[in-house]
Amino acid sequence: MGKRRSFGSIERVASGRYRARVHLDGAWVNAPTTFRTKAEAEIWLDSVRVDRVRGAWKAPRTTRITVDEYGTKWIQQRHGLKASTRREYESCWRNHVSPYFGAKRLDSLSPAMIRDWHGDLVARLREDLRAKDEARVRRETKLARSSRSDRKPRLPSEASTRDGSATAARAYRLLHSVYVTAVEDDLVSLNPCRIKGASSPKAAERPVLSIPEVLDLAVEVPDRYEALVHLLLWSGLRVGEAAALQRRDLDLTPGRATLTVRERAYPVKGVLDIDTPKSRAGLRTIAIPHLLAEQMERHLEQFTHAAPSSWVFTTATGGNIRMTYFQMLRRALNRIGRPDVRPHDLRHTGMTLAAEAGASIAELKHRLGQSTTQAAEIYLHATVDHGRRIAERMDELAKEPSNVRPLVRVKPRAR
Repeated sequence: MGKRRSFGSIERVASGRYRARVHLDGAWVNAPTTFRTKAEAEIWLDSVRVDRVRGAWKAPRTTRITVDEYGTKWIQQRHGLKASTRREYESCWRNHVSPYFGAKRLDSLSPAMIRDWHGDLVARLREDLRAKDEARVRRETKLARSSRSDRKPRLPSEASTRDGSATAARAYRLLHSVYVTAVEDDLVSLNPCRIKGASSPKAAERPVLSIPEVLDLAVEVPDRYEALVHLLLWSGLRVGEAAALQRRDLDLTPGRATLTVRERAYPVKGVLDIDTPKSRAGLRTIAIPHLLAEQMERHLEQFTHAAPSSWVFTTATGGNIRMTYFQMLRRALNRIGRPDVRPHDLRHTGMTLAAEAGASIAELKHRLGQSTTQAAEIYLHATVDHGRRIAERMDELAKEPSNVRPLVRVKPRAR
């Protein structure tokens, strides 16, 4: 028998955990979850008593809605989502959330269940990716051996090694957001997604290209992509933003050259989606250095049509570069001896250089087109060397004769 109180009771259930419930309007109402210890159950009852005295307590509601029903509806009702974002949500839910929780009642999930799911998901994704890489190595090695030519196996790139942590974080963020709304709808009393740090895994340190390596890379790519390499580096644009750049977006006036990001190109189910950036911060005008302005001017004259709406960068057949740029840059990076670098790392290199040049977090956010500081802060790791140079300059200033003034001890006045 459970311990009876005037406002509730506690009893041990078959699993060994403790169930707490309160007496309300002539009926017993269970806590939204069971508790590991009796003390935890008592704390919950005490909190309920205090909230009832203050008039702030709401009885837990039992709902018949399943996780799948509510989550699917939640994604459908997110108005204003870009097509690429909606597709990402649907794929993430279908592959990583629904198989585990889809048939369960929305109010039945507990923090322990979420922890088990997240741990299993991280391990499964890591193992699946490892198995895929091993299978690819075996397949490529077999094809190379059976080929009559000197074909070399195309092994997984060092730069594309994945462990599944980013996908697990994406799935966790999605489920957490769904339950935030469920709490607001009073369908559950608490959000069961409470794993600290699970929504933002620590990203691996990305490699940075040196300026000579960037120049070598620009030589290795076809002539019509040379300016693209410099643009990705010195502007920090995403490739999708560079792919949607139009002639009218460039102002190459000497001394005040700028480019304006209005759209971005993104493949969705094999079709190129041209749309505005995902956030208002993505709509921006940034200053570009003189050397990039000169490079872009030469590119426009040689490879871009005269119409203001013409894409700045196109393939040799006039198509959009968004669908083909990756392999082209990937091969060029291999040729300069940097297989560890991804095409996206040009943006990373450029923002690292901007941080070294003294750009603040606000300035980095603007150039990146980010509304939060998290993305900008990762580039400030490079400012250690910049800070060292500042310290050295401070030493130099301190040693300059014009800046040195003797410290004279002022004698106290005689009383």
